[in-house]
Amino acid sequence: MQQVVRVFHQLLPDFVDHVSAQIVANHVPVYASLPQQHVKMALYNAIHSIEIDLAQGTTSVYADYWRNVAVQRAQQGISPVHSMLVTHLSTNVMTQFLKQALAREPEALAWWLERTHTIISLGMLVMTEARINALQQLGQLGSEPASSGIIINEQPNLMLPPSHWQAPNVLHMQAFGQLRAWRGSSEIINWGRKSAIALLGVLITQRGQWMQREQICELFWPDLAPSQAEAQFKVALNALTAVLEPERPTRQASSYIQRRHTAYRLALDTAPIQLDLLRFEQLLQRATQASNRPEAINYYRQALNVYTGDFLGDCLYSDWANGLREQLRANYVQAACDLAQLLLAEQQPNEALEWAEAALQADPYHETAYQASFMAYAQLGNRQQLQRSYQRCQQTLEHDLGLAPLATTKAAYQQAEQTLNQL
Repeated sequence: MQQVVRVFHQLLPDFVDHVSAQIVANHVPVYASLPQQHVKMALYNAIHSIEIDLAQGTTSVYADYWRNVAVQRAQQGISPVHSMLVTHLSTNVMTQFLKQALAREPEALAWWLERTHTIISLGMLVMTEARINALQQLGQLGSEPASSGIIINEQPNLMLPPSHWQAPNVLHMQAFGQLRAWRGSSEIINWGRKSAIALLGVLITQRGQWMQREQICELFWPDLAPSQAEAQFKVALNALTAVLEPERPTRQASSYIQRRHTAYRLALDTAPIQLDLLRFEQLLQRATQASNRPEAINYYRQALNVYTGDFLGDCLYSDWANGLREQLRANYVQAACDLAQLLLAEQQPNEALEWAEAALQADPYHETAYQASFMAYAQLGNRQQLQRSYQRCQQTLEHDLGLAPLATTKAAYQQAEQTLNQL
């Protein structure tokens, strides 16, 4: 299952746009009369429902989600069956990707195929019931009540209960700059306790790895006795899960924060969570693996635009965030320099100069960024700015670090001068 979830989340960044375009262009004729945004909306429902199935592994939560979708679609005048058709199509497309990614993991692929069969079969049954109930709520059918549950033939003793809890929303989290989070489209404003958002920040830094309760207590409450620190941890954890899932039943396990004995983690590989940090890292990886220069430029641009500020910028004095913050800043600076060099190769000096300057704003001593700026000014034919850029490099390094520019930086400046002379 873990292999499947990992590949599934790797597919998501571009999946909705890619598949919705395919559906409109090639697949179901009924979609020819629908705006593409309706198809995208249906595809978001499909992806979300699959995420719920993978995260929860329970038929009741999955069924509740589709019941809610049915009512919303009926109110909008759109048949909820469209969503299930898109689910079927999207799982077919996704399966093709998974067959390639899991070619050497036949057991994982077999598990995925079994789950998709269950998803489609159960989803169509639930949607049939939910469509009837939705139309009744809108007064478009008679008052004869629909059944309160569905008997699943494969599991004759299982009755799906009426909706009692809305399935968890996709949790969108921004870790670059100020830590922010959204449940669906609603931003979380009131965190209740500072310790709740601080705990979320710590779990984000672990990026889905397990963290012992004692480690967390030592970070936040090092001066308290173990029993007192544990009590504070429980308060913070309860506050955090209450904010993330305010409608979660008391005894229902959190969808987003997993527990294993005394260890906790953010369920990035199983829950419907989107984190800008992971998006940044995924896009950088795609950029480095790109097969051609325009493709690499596109991925670098996307990645750098995700980086809206230092990692957890509102936790600057928290030692537990410093290591990852510095690593991500270094990755950002290097990526900006790499993009600048690619743009120079494509004769796009203006944008190259913008990214070189962005790198220097984050790290004013990064000589590769100065080197890119030299060539950008040379391509623009601006000798005065070229000379100023080199002087800035010299003065910054000498004043702050007591160093002279590297030999490679001097060589880059001389090359830029030669380029100017040839124009």
